[in-house]
Amino acid sequence: MMDTEIWITIGAIFVLLLLSAFFSGSETALTAVSRPHMHHLLKTGDKRAGIIAKLHARMERLIGTILLVNNLVNILASALATSLLIGVFGDTGVAYATLVMTLLVLIFAEVLPKTYAINNADRTALSVAPVVRLLVLVLSPLSDAVQVVVRATLRLFSVSTESNLGAISDDELRGAIDLHAETGSTDDQERAMLRSILDLDHVEVGEIMVHRKDIFTVDAGLSPTAILEQVIASPYTRIPMWRKKPDNIISILHAKTLLSAVKLQAPVTEKLDIPGLAAKPWFIP
Repeated sequence: MMDTEIWITIGAIFVLLLLSAFFSGSETALTAVSRPHMHHLLKTGDKRAGIIAKLHARMERLIGTILLVNNLVNILASALATSLLIGVFGDTGVAYATLVMTLLVLIFAEVLPKTYAINNADRTALSVAPVVRLLVLVLSPLSDAVQVVVRATLRLFSVSTESNLGAISDDELRGAIDLHAETGSTDDQERAMLRSILDLDHVEVGEIMVHRKDIFTVDAGLSPTAILEQVIASPYTRIPMWRKKPDNIISILHAKTLLSAVKLQAPVTEKLDIPGLAAKPWFIP
């Protein structure tokens, strides 16, 4: 082979390996990307997160397209390397090509890009999403044809092809909460609070609410001095106020608001409108 042809072939192999690395990293990043983070970015208007969401909606097409192109460039790179080394070393060039391309593809087109992508999944996925989307659109007919063959083959062995990538079970959420806590990002109290949210369907109202007869309340008709004494003696900061009868709750008094008003108007006089300091109560039918 001519020197020029050799260098052109080597350059082509190098470009194909770069493409292979790109597709390998893209596959890893797009499958390992944090869906909650992408959902948050989508809500904030990040168009790239929207692209990733659309790609995930057709995950089989995405994976099929990337694998199709990745295998194509790997096979083409290996074929060029084999042709090159046969021209230089004769028949033994096949063995050399097999050894060299195995090492190059394994290290630089698989392990290296996948390792980087798995450690920078979100950032990598956002970067490659526009290019991958274009690739999926162009090759979707061929990718869909491959998927038809794959699905038909799996059905022969009674293997379900229904995807559940979009569903997150309660057990997965509990596992994510526990894993987050084990990293030290949350304490036991926060973990218990997060886990309790998943159990709301099984919690009785009486377990989380105080019965009306046990609630500490204050008569709004009392004098400001009497109300102040009761609030100071109470261990609570938010106190319901009633008028005429305990069932007639008219407002919620915050102890901090009362004490601030008392500080401004000390000493306390009968002119202090304590019910006017209280907030409007919320009633849940």
